[in-house]
Amino acid sequence: MIATKQNSDRQIHRLAAQRQRYATVKRVFFWQVLIGGPVAIATAVLSLMYPEAKGYVAAWGLLVTLGDVLWLTPWQKRFRTSAATIQEAFDCDVLQLPWNELKAGKPPDPELVQEQSAKYAKWAHKMPPLQNWYPPCVDELPIRFGRIVCQRTNCWWDATQRRRYAAYWAWAVSLICIAICVFALSRGSTVENLLLQEIVPFLPLLLIGYRQFTEQRDVAVRLDKLKDHCDTIWKTAMGGGSDEALLAMSRNLQDEILENRRKAPSVLDFIFRRFRDDQETSMDYSAEQYVAEAKKTLDAKSGPEG
Repeated sequence: MIATKQNSDRQIHRLAAQRQRYATVKRVFFWQVLIGGPVAIATAVLSLMYPEAKGYVAAWGLLVTLGDVLWLTPWQKRFRTSAATIQEAFDCDVLQLPWNELKAGKPPDPELVQEQSAKYAKWAHKMPPLQNWYPPCVDELPIRFGRIVCQRTNCWWDATQRRRYAAYWAWAVSLICIAICVFALSRGSTVENLLLQEIVPFLPLLLIGYRQFTEQRDVAVRLDKLKDHCDTIWKTAMGGGSDEALLAMSRNLQDEILENRRKAPSVLDFIFRRFRDDQETSMDYSAEQYVAEAKKTLDAKSGPEG
């Protein structure tokens, strides 16, 4: 069943590998923020101390922006796709879904999983455990029901986390813009100086912040729609939908979950750790409600035969 299989060595190695892959994505993103933040501040200070250097400062800001668009962001996408594929292998095995090669491509190589899992083991003590990825209570249900609960859990958890993360970025970008304008006004800056000395050096950071806000918000909206579709599948299941029909619906839903994982930007670990306990409590409670509903429905259908 789901709860037992998800804690097997093979599946734990897969979860460790995907977490390591995502850690690489976050590391690249950290460098994006570092270059766009502290380095941008340093260049802005340099332009104030040496006004003749403002042209070089502006060129640096544009160069960093191009590097972000042409190099760092595509690099993140490649590793994010790899992590999503590893997670897909975990889900397909644990939730007993057929592998869709047309959508997912080839399954991840075991050598890659082992390599990434070994790297993660060196710092795994800093992160929450990987056991019980899905609520254990789903084992009380037949797989056709438990699978839907787990997929819904996936969508709800990720949407909630990303909506909170988007709010952080919205506040960050707003505060940076306000700070720049206040600083410029206090110095009596001209429009030219405002653009070259205050705005352009911070352009990479503002671009990162705005992109994070919009992308995280858009991902949350997509996940809400997928969660609503989970509820539709659940109603079909409660109405007596066949195993074959439910499997096909869950497989189609899983395709969308995979696509979303490939496109979605990562969430930094401090957000994950900060809200994890509260979200896990809510997740377990919700799963228990769905389990109770399914058991009641099953009991009602088997009652007359008993």
